[in-house]
Amino acid sequence: MNKRKKKITILIMLGMLSLIFTACGESKKSNYQKILNKKEMTFAMTAAYPPFNFKDENGNLAGFDIDIANAIAEKMGVKANPITTEWNGLIPGLKGNRFDMVIGSMAITEDRLKEVDFSNPYYYDGAQFFSKKNSGFKSIQDIKDGKVGVVTGTTFHNSLQKMDNIKEILQFESDVDNMKALEQGRSDGLVTGKWVGVFGAKKFGINIEPVGGFIYKETIGIAMKKGEKDLVEAVNKALKEIIEDGTYEEISEKWFNTNLLKTN
Repeated sequence: MNKRKKKITILIMLGMLSLIFTACGESKKSNYQKILNKKEMTFAMTAAYPPFNFKDENGNLAGFDIDIANAIAEKMGVKANPITTEWNGLIPGLKGNRFDMVIGSMAITEDRLKEVDFSNPYYYDGAQFFSKKNSGFKSIQDIKDGKVGVVTGTTFHNSLQKMDNIKEILQFESDVDNMKALEQGRSDGLVTGKWVGVFGAKKFGINIEPVGGFIYKETIGIAMKKGEKDLVEAVNKALKEIIEDGTYEEISEKWFNTNLLKTN
């Protein structure tokens, strides 16, 4: 009886050791290896930045970012699984392993590079000032002690903080809310990406227009957790392939009637 108990105890211990070694092996695998093993990559966006990422009239995710993510995933041989979160939750979520990457129109900045790694650029954009039509403004500098709207946590907010002629910066959770506030007279203008502003004004019938040129230009990349060199290389390889085979241009033409990589 004692020998039998001893054998059972040994078998249990061996089983536990096997589980421990398996877990250790899994933890040592890179995120890219885990993506390949499960044949799925998760990517995040706000779903509140049309036409780049948004929910259509049926509640389905749509937009340029979504199409690019699916095309990259196909080249990597995996499925793309989208996750939505607020803008301020994108980098914390990435660092906390809630998703594998951010494909959500995130600009590459020095501050963000301290926290995450980025792919090569997948499009170029710029900060654009919008006002009500026939406002008389010729640039954002024409506003005197005015109120300007911006989405919380964006680079646009940082740029407005440096402008002495802006009395108050109104912060919103989405560009649609920002645009509606301007149309309703709650602000004197807003700053967002040029493509988003032009598309949003047309799609939602909002009576606003771009004023002046770019305040500054931005380079947009795919964000990944710091130090994931093999994943960055795989994403860059897939991005290069969709550019070279014409998939990228087809997607860009679908949403903007132009190639966004040629607008820099």
